[in-house]
Amino acid sequence: MSKIIKPAAVLLIICIIAAGLLGYVNAITLEPIAAQDSKAKTESMTAVLPNAASFGDEKEVNEGNITSVTPALDESGNEIGYAVAITTKGFSAGLKLMYGVDSNGAITGLSVVDCSNETPGLGANAKNESFYGQFTGKSGDVKVTKDGGDIEALTGATITSRAIADAATEAIQYVTENYLKGGAN
Repeated sequence: MSKIIKPAAVLLIICIIAAGLLGYVNAITLEPIAAQDSKAKTESMTAVLPNAASFGDEKEVNEGNITSVTPALDESGNEIGYAVAITTKGFSAGLKLMYGVDSNGAITGLSVVDCSNETPGLGANAKNESFYGQFTGKSGDVKVTKDGGDIEALTGATITSRAIADAATEAIQYVTENYLKGGAN
């Protein structure tokens, strides 16, 4: 019986030490990771709403693909637009986007926050300005050319392109319905 107990006790001690070390590493890296995520989000909001002097409080939404909306403020504290964070499914799940929508309901910019799950060389090219730059100034129903719109899809990545265009429409509609037409903030 002792032949079984001794190895089991050693294994238990090793597991306890490993779990403790893992917990310690998690505790010391949690804050730097959160700070980096916050910095990346602020950079994305600044990129999509370059005229903003500052940003108001983020509102978690979780409606459709929209995860949050943050008002963009001018020097006087007036709302001049909204940063809309969206997580949607392109060719793969986890396509994270940030749209700027101005007070007229037009896209002021698009930041592809994360497209690492998209196919390298195809859908991952959504990070190229030649693609995402097409969205600036668009309003209403945004579509790729294959669907009757004027957004040129990425070569070989129509699904990803369509998902980004659909997300743009979703951002515009949400801001228009909830902020621009007298909707509740």
